[in-house]
Amino acid sequence: MMQASTRPWYQGAVNFWLKDVGSASYFIAATITSFLCLIATGIEELITLMIMFSTICMYSAIAWQSIKMQATEWQTLVAGYREHVIFQGKVFIVFSNLISILSIIIAGNINLLVTLTLANLIGLIIWFLNRSFSHLFTSVCYLSFFIATLVCVLIEQLPIWLIPVNVVAYIAIVLANKNFSSAYKWRSDSLTNYRNGLQSGWSPIPSGLLSNYGSSINKGLFPLSYFVGSGLSQYLILLTLLCTLGVAVNLFYNITEHVIFVLTLTLFAIVSLSLWSKVQKHNSWELLSTLPIYNSSYSAKVALSNSVLKLAILVAILCFVTASTLSLVNPTFLIFNILSYSLACSAGVLLSFAIGNVCKNINLLSFFMCISFGLNMGLANYMFDNGDSVSKLTLMVAYTLAMAAINRFTARYL
Repeated sequence: MMQASTRPWYQGAVNFWLKDVGSASYFIAATITSFLCLIATGIEELITLMIMFSTICMYSAIAWQSIKMQATEWQTLVAGYREHVIFQGKVFIVFSNLISILSIIIAGNINLLVTLTLANLIGLIIWFLNRSFSHLFTSVCYLSFFIATLVCVLIEQLPIWLIPVNVVAYIAIVLANKNFSSAYKWRSDSLTNYRNGLQSGWSPIPSGLLSNYGSSINKGLFPLSYFVGSGLSQYLILLTLLCTLGVAVNLFYNITEHVIFVLTLTLFAIVSLSLWSKVQKHNSWELLSTLPIYNSSYSAKVALSNSVLKLAILVAILCFVTASTLSLVNPTFLIFNILSYSLACSAGVLLSFAIGNVCKNINLLSFFMCISFGLNMGLANYMFDNGDSVSKLTLMVAYTLAMAAINRFTARYL
C-alpha cells in the first residue's frame, strides 16, 4: 500500500471532481446555482428553489464519490484516500452553504433559512444512504429532487419552527450513523451500479423509466441519440410531463416563475447530459462515421449538426407552448416575452453544442459549460421577464440564427 504523505486538502480536487462525469455534473450544477442565488435575491420563489437545488446537488456529488469508493479499491491502495476525498466534499458543502447564507442575508428573509436547513437534511440522507447502498442512488436522487421541487412550488413559506426540528434530525442521523452497514466498504454490485451511472452520465432518472416510449424520438434525433442513448428521449418526455404538471398546478396556484425556472433548468440539464455522454463515447465517433448510411466523415458531422438543430426546434416549440399556456392565467406576459424566451432557450442549446464541438478536453468543456450554463439560464429568464418589445425579439432572432450557423460551422471540428 502507498505510504501516507502530507498533502494539501485541495490537491487533486479539479481532476477528481470535474473529470468524473457523475460527480462533475452534480458539482457543476451546484456551483452555478449557488452563485445564481446571489443574483436572484430579489425573487423569493426562484431563490428558494435555487437554494434547495444547489444544496442537494452538492450532497449528490459527494454521494456519487461514495459509490466510487465502494466500486474501486483506491481507498485500500492509497493511504488517506477516503479521508482526503470526504474532507474536500465537506469543504464544498460548507462553501455552498456560506454562499446560500450570504444570499439569505442579502434577501433579508429568514424563511429562506428554513429552506436551507431542510435542503441540508435531504442532502445528508442522500449521502448517508448511498455510502452504504449504492443501488439506491438514482431512485433516492430522483425522489429527493421531486420532493424538494414540490415543497418549493406548493408551500409558499415553510414555518420557522422547522429549523430546530431539522437540526435535531441532523444530530439524530449523525449519532445513528454507526448503525448503518459498513460505509464505503467495497462491494461487487457497487461496481455494476457505478458503471451504469457512467453510462447514464449523471441522470437521477431510473434507467427503465419511460424508456419504452421514446424510440421514435431517438430515431428522429439520430445520430445525437447514438451518443446519448435512451436518456435523451427520457428527458424530453419527462420535461413534457413536468411542463404539463406545472401548467395544471398553475391553474390553481400562480407558479409561473417556478415552472419557467424548472423548465429552463431541466432543459439545460438535457444539454449537459448529451454533451457529457458524447465525451464519454468519443471513441465511438469512428464507428459512426463509417456506417454505410453516410458517404463520408463530413456527412456524418452534418447529420449530427442537423440533429442538434432538430433538438433546438423541439425545445423552442415546447417552451413556446408551455409559456403560452401559462400566460392564459397570467396575462402580464406578452407574446413578445414568450417568443423571446423560446428563442433564447433554443439558442442556448445551439451554443452549448457548439462549445461541445470545439472542446475535446474535459476540463475545458467543464469550464466553458459552466459559463454557457449561467449565460443561457440568465438570458432565457431575462427574456421571459423583460423581452416585451419588437427590438428585443429581433435581437433574439438574430442571435438564434447566429448560434445555428456557429453550430454548423463548428461541426467540422468534431
